[in-house]
Amino acid sequence: MSIENTVKLIEPIAKDLMHQKVSDALISYIYRNGLKPGNKLPSERRLASELTVGRNSVRMGLCQLEEDGVIERMAGKGAFVKREVSAESIQLKLMRVNYKDLLEIKICLEQLAIRRAVESASDDQIAKLRKIAERLKSLADQKIFSTEIDREFHTTLLECAGSPTLSQLVLSLIDSLNSFTNMLGNVSEIWVRTIPFHVDIVEALENRQLDYALAAHQYIYQYDTKVLEDLTDKETTH
Repeated sequence: MSIENTVKLIEPIAKDLMHQKVSDALISYIYRNGLKPGNKLPSERRLASELTVGRNSVRMGLCQLEEDGVIERMAGKGAFVKREVSAESIQLKLMRVNYKDLLEIKICLEQLAIRRAVESASDDQIAKLRKIAERLKSLADQKIFSTEIDREFHTTLLECAGSPTLSQLVLSLIDSLNSFTNMLGNVSEIWVRTIPFHVDIVEALENRQLDYALAAHQYIYQYDTKVLEDLTDKETTH
């Protein structure tokens, strides 16, 4: 077999990462220096030098802040603060970053748990998981989402994987993520939409269908990212 067929391609770096970091740095700069609406920001050249990034990244970061209503730019004059940055907006930004990191780790670990569960879960364990999923579905049909029963579902799913260490790691991540969503208020309308995919995971385990189980899990992940979007939306309103 040739090297070309065995070596995986290098993953490209997301182009939006650098300008997002620039906009985050500028938000912190505005807050730490107590800049008020009308105060001018340093020039693009100076920002690029101090942040050690390219002018294009600075320009894109400024565009992002302008879209968010934090600054306004005037041709030939520069960029000016349009909206004061509050401590709460800084906290929400940190929440968004932390939520994303925790979520990505949780997703990877749960996928590992599903792989193990498909291979080694007993029929009794899967039957127990089925009963919990049916309780979730019964409530979901009434537009109700139970955080407690959902945690019970994931706990049982992790038990199916047969690794206490993996279970402890994922459950601690779930609790941390729930603490973030509690700050958002009621997000049950988002979570209730994930219940059919919980049922799909059970059916996949019953039939030992790994691809089907992972696909259902991926749909749940998409709703998890919807909560992340809500964090971003709330951040831009402060």
